[in-house]
Amino acid sequence: MDANELDVNRTLREQWEFHWNHQLRARLDGLTDDEYFWSPVPDAWSVRPRGSSTAPVQLGAGGFTMDHATPQSAPAAFTTIAWRLNHVIVGVLAARNAAHFGAPPASYDTWEYAGDAATALDQLTAQLDVWLAGVRGLTDSELLAPVGAKEPFPELPMADLVLHVHRELIHHLSEVCLLRDLYLHTAPGTFGKRPMTARTTHLDPDGLHKNPAFTQGVITPAARMLHVGGQLGSGSDGELLDGIEAQTAQAMRNVLTVLAAADTGPEHVAKLTIYLVQGVDAHEAYAASRSVWGDHRTAVTIVSTAGHARPGALVEIDAVAVVPEQDAGPS
Repeated sequence: MDANELDVNRTLREQWEFHWNHQLRARLDGLTDDEYFWSPVPDAWSVRPRGSSTAPVQLGAGGFTMDHATPQSAPAAFTTIAWRLNHVIVGVLAARNAAHFGAPPASYDTWEYAGDAATALDQLTAQLDVWLAGVRGLTDSELLAPVGAKEPFPELPMADLVLHVHRELIHHLSEVCLLRDLYLHTAPGTFGKRPMTARTTHLDPDGLHKNPAFTQGVITPAARMLHVGGQLGSGSDGELLDGIEAQTAQAMRNVLTVLAAADTGPEHVAKLTIYLVQGVDAHEAYAASRSVWGDHRTAVTIVSTAGHARPGALVEIDAVAVVPEQDAGPS
């Protein structure tokens, strides 16, 4: 083929499209929330519910934030699939789509990060569609024109930016695939561990009032997550204690009882939600909860309600916790 007949635009797009269509797209199918947030090391950077991160910087405008630091640590922090996907979605694609192809403004500070894998993959696909449509519309002269002040190296041609974005996509999404492989072979319940039960396990431990309509806890088989049903400030006889302080402490003790029945504890709790009736002293409730819960750090949501289904109940607490897998031992 004569060099003058080379379709530069098609060649640039093919660098990414072939990899996406024939290697990568199928590797992302079925990504679970467990994989999305999983890390094989402690203190990895990730995407977390707002207010639950301990990273020096938390980026984002929605209910989830992205861990960051300026300057970055040395060595660089390990990052989860959630972090890597959102880096690609926002920093690699959305910001460039806004700068060059008329898409809405986008930045790490203003993005609403996905709190689940399916939403993140939808965002990725949407940004890829905008990017490829924009690149497809570039003429040869536009590909040779400098990218301008919106990029760190304004003198480079647009073709160089296209190559850079495609390298970034291949690089980071290949990392995502590798993390999926690592999860498959090392994460709890996937390799060398006891198999997951196919049924949801309901928990109604001794020491708690047996309610015929509700269970005190549920272990979900796919993720080995314990969902603690709303606990009131009542003892094993079902009678409510007097006052917000006593009820809150008892409700917390009831949560701990359900956790223990599932062979887990407060150190594995991912989320607490505390529902307080309007007008009660939240400071009293907080002090009472700390006296039972201790210093175990977890995500907490406090909700003010007009009342609970049971008359006289001043507080209700539910929780979501991880149930650690136990080694099955030699087979």
